[in-house]
Amino acid sequence: MTTRLLTITPEPLTASAFAPFGHVHAPDPSHAPVTNVDLLASGRARMSDPLRPERMADWDILDYWPDIGTISRDTMKLGYVRCRAKAMTFSWFERHLKGTQTLLPVAGGRSILPVVPANDVSRDSGLPDLAQVRAFVLDGTLAVTLAPGTWHWTPFPFGMPACDFIYVVRERVVDDDLNFIDTEARLGVRLQVAA
Repeated sequence: MTTRLLTITPEPLTASAFAPFGHVHAPDPSHAPVTNVDLLASGRARMSDPLRPERMADWDILDYWPDIGTISRDTMKLGYVRCRAKAMTFSWFERHLKGTQTLLPVAGGRSILPVVPANDVSRDSGLPDLAQVRAFVLDGTLAVTLAPGTWHWTPFPFGMPACDFIYVVRERVVDDDLNFIDTEARLGVRLQVAA
């Protein structure tokens, strides 16, 4: 089988562009943040010690946007991954059909995340549809959650030797929810991210 090279041009990460693959975690600019005072007034927070009005400025120190995303409802675990700089060519994808995977950047490293939408599981060929492959530039300030079934590959550090992420996956991901595919062996395609 002859191997062909498919080039992917990275694009900026936006919530709408990333929607077919999962969710971008960021404050929603159309909703005002909630403060500590709001949490207390709404009954979502309780004070064990009285809060005197003159102490309010010391206590009300945050803005909070609830419900910026959803992860799997199973027992989840945290891991730490360091993605090393390498040639931006690959022939592997992975997916998790039973759960989400969230990537939370550490130390603001820029990277590029290749993704392919989830297959229709009712007629799943077991192969990603490379006609739909895309790559997103993660600037190190926003987390993303990959929807169940979304094909993806390890982020490529961009302009640095490595980039680090805390990831959140199902506790039993290795036991029953981790599927790798070699696109070169199965589809005769090697992928390259245009830098």
